[in-house]
Amino acid sequence: MDFLHDSFAVEIATYDEWKERSRKSNFFELVYVLDGTGYQMVNQMQFPYATNGIFLLPAAKCHSYKVKERSCFLFVRFTGSYFIPGPTDVVDYSSWFSRLNFIFGHHDYHPGELVEDPADKAQLKSLLDVILQEYQRKDICSAFIIQNTLVSVLAVICRNIQKKKLDGRRFTDTRFADLINFISFNIMDVEKLSVPNLSKQFHIAETYFSEYFRRNADERFQDYVMKLRLKIAESRALYTDTALQHIASELGFTDSSHMNRMMKKFYGKGMRQIRAGA
Repeated sequence: MDFLHDSFAVEIATYDEWKERSRKSNFFELVYVLDGTGYQMVNQMQFPYATNGIFLLPAAKCHSYKVKERSCFLFVRFTGSYFIPGPTDVVDYSSWFSRLNFIFGHHDYHPGELVEDPADKAQLKSLLDVILQEYQRKDICSAFIIQNTLVSVLAVICRNIQKKKLDGRRFTDTRFADLINFISFNIMDVEKLSVPNLSKQFHIAETYFSEYFRRNADERFQDYVMKLRLKIAESRALYTDTALQHIASELGFTDSSHMNRMMKKFYGKGMRQIRAGA
């Protein structure tokens, strides 16, 4: 039985043998293995799962599970409205939309455990246990508690993706690593990513900012930001059914044609080719 909300759905399901599920979500699904063993199947690749395993997959990705021992799963499906504040929301969740796009832009969606760091995995398990308890309780405050807990869940996921993204990279200027992280987590905010704001935030002379960035990143600041937005656009095209025009608008492109031209310029493929998996 689903716990349905405007912005997410929580489901617990037990299988002796895997059966296809109806999954309606614009974004992704978080899977927490409550009990059992078997294999997670993603595009003909497989990875073993066991109790307390945690996985993250985009809803449009073809995946299933080969059940070895009777398995119980907690599924959390995110929808686009999770990050759009409603009229009765106490907390403005719109800022967390950047976290979602960070995940889309940097997560590889390969089969396997989502979090490798033992401390973070333990923390994520504790947060998912809170969601499980509220799912079972289903009282008047449960949806609110689940929604707020999911904010923390996404923060832990982002931190681990961030660690993997920067693994092996060495910066002679630690301030530049902080700058890269700031850009990644605020990629949707044009004002925050303006040169005047970044210069002020990181104490870099505005007239020197472009040279500073190129010297540390080996590419222009404008190109770096553009390519990051395009990687998000690529993931949205591959793993959601969101209209290309809507993706372009959300990511700050003039229109879908502008996004398409930039994608061809930097990556040699158009958006329709990418969506078709060509």
